[in-house]
Amino acid sequence: MMFGKLFGAAFGFMTGGPLGALMGAAVGHAIDQGAQKSAEAETSGDRERIQGVFTATAFQLMGHIAKADGRVSERQIAAARAVMDHLRLNAAQRRAAIDCFTEGKQSGFAVDAVIDAFQGACRSQPGWRQQLLELLLNTAYADGDPSPPTYARLVAIAEQLGMVHLQFEALHTLFRTQRWAQQSRQSGASGSGWAGQNGRESHRRRPTTAVNSLGEAYRVLGLPSDAGPDQVKLAYRRLIGKHHPDKLTAKGISPTELAQATEKTRQLTAAYERIREARGLT
Repeated sequence: MMFGKLFGAAFGFMTGGPLGALMGAAVGHAIDQGAQKSAEAETSGDRERIQGVFTATAFQLMGHIAKADGRVSERQIAAARAVMDHLRLNAAQRRAAIDCFTEGKQSGFAVDAVIDAFQGACRSQPGWRQQLLELLLNTAYADGDPSPPTYARLVAIAEQLGMVHLQFEALHTLFRTQRWAQQSRQSGASGSGWAGQNGRESHRRRPTTAVNSLGEAYRVLGLPSDAGPDQVKLAYRRLIGKHHPDKLTAKGISPTELAQATEKTRQLTAAYERIREARGLT
């Protein structure tokens, strides 16, 4: 079985449910497509080396993310073990993966050097950068919403990987939306919604968000349809900075206000993505 299919299975398992299985299949397919495209230019040994670097980097950075707030939880450890199980690592490979995870937890972990090595090895397969970040998001959310230090570490890693902040926020928002959708299905199946938990997590319910036209996207960002690329990016950054729930949480806003801010953030990101795709913005 190819590495992409194995990684896809692991990603689907961690995300959970039918949606997770589809996402996992997509991840695996993307990885395998990248491997096929570069097959002629790379020897078998090269591919094994790249896969090894990807796997080692993934477990190192998973440990680094898990330790961001000072304590690695049992759920984060279970998430790492799930990846090992679904990659079908043998005993020696599991020990190596555990060593990588442990290394990433250390205070002196050389994260810059590890990311530089990953960038150099996986340059021919840039899609792996997003797959790595999705795996790190799974680790960050394994124990619930990530703490500010964990989120800050995710942003720093994304920047070091060369992903601009707007791209990371779009990926992050998509991840959370899919996570909320899964939680909503699970709550519906069990007959207990967030509102039944004393309202403590009611802000996690996913409201319906849709930007149905390009014109609506410009209206959401408060822009004319002939706005330049820099105007579009500046408006998105300004509005995200104003409404992003991660920033407003520190101000002690109410659950209702947080839910509104979360929905507004999703709407802004959907609008920006609609314009970006229509105009080919990077």
